[in-house]
Order: sequence, then structure tokens, then C-alpha cells
Amino acid sequence: MSDKKTVWFIVIAVIAFLLFGDEIIALTASILGAAVELSVSLIVWLLVVGGVFFIVTTVFGSTLLGFCAAFIALVLSGISFFWPLLLCLFVLYLVFRKPRVSTAP
Repeated sequence: MSDKKTVWFIVIAVIAFLLFGDEIIALTASILGAAVELSVSLIVWLLVVGGVFFIVTTVFGSTLLGFCAAFIALVLSGISFFWPLLLCLFVLYLVFRKPRVSTAP
């Protein structure tokens, strides 16, 4: 009985792959591409912040100033990295906020 179920599962899997193989491969490639894109941009992001910290620390000699410059670089690069999300959140805030009621005398 178990052998017949296994054969049917294999037949169904082969038919499903023949029908939806292109979509399955495209979805897998899309997921892998997004993961690679995100990881590469995060590595570049961290290299820029580390470079800012290194340059400020070596030129000015202050670790606190280096941390402050690296934090500012982190905030600015974060804003530039997530600006579409921030823009969508701002638009949603404008749409769903409660209007102010003015009290006229």
C-alpha cells in the first residue's frame, strides 16, 4: 500500500513540475536575488560606516567623535536605504490621521 502512495506522489510531483516548473524556478530565483541584493547592500552600508569611523578617528584622534560621525553616517544611510518605506508610512499617516476640529468663536 505504501509503495502505491509513493508512486502516486512521484507522478503528481512530476506532473506539477512539468506544469509549474517555470514558476517554481522563477520564484526561487527571485527569492535568492532579493537575498543577495539585500546582503550586498548591507555589506556596503557597513563598509561605509566603518570607513567613516576609521577616517574620523585617525584624522581627529577622538573615538567619541568617530562614534558620532559613524552614527550620523548610519542614520543617513538608513534613511536613504529605507526611504520608500518611510514615504509609504508617511502617506498612510496622512490618509488615516484624524482631522483637527477647529473651534471657531
